[in-house]
Amino acid sequence: MVQSLRPACLPALLALFAACGHRDCDPPPPPPAPNPVSILIEVYDPVTNLALPGVRVRVIDAYQEWAGLYYQSPFQDVFVTDAFGQVFFDEYLLAWQDVGFREDANGRALVFPSVGEDQASVLVEIDADGSPPLFYEIELSWGQPDVAVGLPYP
Repeated sequence: MVQSLRPACLPALLALFAACGHRDCDPPPPPPAPNPVSILIEVYDPVTNLALPGVRVRVIDAYQEWAGLYYQSPFQDVFVTDAFGQVFFDEYLLAWQDVGFREDANGRALVFPSVGEDQASVLVEIDADGSPPLFYEIELSWGQPDVAVGLPYP
């Protein structure tokens, strides 16, 4: 009796093993992870095209697509450009500015991959003695979370 079932079961077992090789049996890929964001700002003189050290840069606010709101920074923190005319706002410093970025458990500012959560913009003020302040809006997205911008001043 056992031998008579073996030929009948073999095609069923082969079909079962073949079906598991099909895409429907594969586990779904993990969802894309959120990306930490950062902004490298270089301030330069548009006439000479030289970097400007000693210029003050401040985060004013940020628009967060996930909330549909502008979040004004409660701080007046001022960062001064280095000898290369640069200020770097990494994911921790952007989170520290408290402008509405969603954060992970490590305190990093993030943008998420899903529509409606994948974009943000940060408004910065550039200021130096003897010149009026200028304001620039810097766009961030999940596809481009690390941005380097050159901003002319004055």
